[in-house]
Amino acid sequence: MKHFITSLLTVFCISLLLTGAVYAGSDMPGHDMSKSNAKSGHKSEKIGELFHESMVDGYMLSYYLMDLREDNTKEAQSHAAHGKKEMDKPHHIMVYIMDKDHSPVHKGKVGFLITNSDGNKQKAMGMYMSKGFGTTADMKEKGIYNITAKVIMGDVKLMDKFEYEIK
Repeated sequence: MKHFITSLLTVFCISLLLTGAVYAGSDMPGHDMSKSNAKSGHKSEKIGELFHESMVDGYMLSYYLMDLREDNTKEAQSHAAHGKKEMDKPHHIMVYIMDKDHSPVHKGKVGFLITNSDGNKQKAMGMYMSKGFGTTADMKEKGIYNITAKVIMGDVKLMDKFEYEIK
């Protein structure tokens, strides 16, 4: 039984990876949530609220978090529609990447590893949307989460690790 589940998860992860690679260069207008920032009402091209920024090898990584359970805007509802039956992952994490020349990065692969305070791990591939790379995650429990992002852009590989506390 363990072998079957492992095989099924492997096929699922590969499918996600291939799907993300296919859409990496598209604008995906259905996922464009650039109208406004839900909490502040300001015009922004970013999804959610900024919760972490890092500099890694000259690249700037800006992370935004949105709780889909709290955001009832039309844009958030259309974005969450693909996962409505699965609200076990109600958080949306986006990373926006700026290269060494301060230009946004639109092509590449981004993987996330999120570990909660109990040591439970979630792995997810980011999908290109709204000029960044996003994924859904389960961060419903209060506590400290260790977030690792791995970015691959051709020959460039970036690793970023940080902690974030859900209060």
